[in-house]
Amino acid sequence: MKFGIVVCPKCKHPKGVQLVHKTTRCIRCGKMLTLAKLKILYQTDSEEQLRRALGLVNADMEGKRKDFEELLRSQHKTCR
Repeated sequence: MKFGIVVCPKCKHPKGVQLVHKTTRCIRCGKMLTLAKLKILYQTDSEEQLRRALGLVNADMEGKRKDFEELLRSQHKTCR
């Protein structure tokens, strides 16, 4: 199954979606989003990769990308 990340054009909130669907609803503002009209920022077949990419997009939007990448690195080290 294909997954992707889109951003709501109304409130600018990023969201992970299943790309097999035609529409989705923004969880922040409630706007109905038509996937064919939106730019897909990231695509993957893996839900885990989708979660990480969505975390990076959120961190970027908040200006905290370095903090998030550091957190991912520390989690990766503890999982070994």
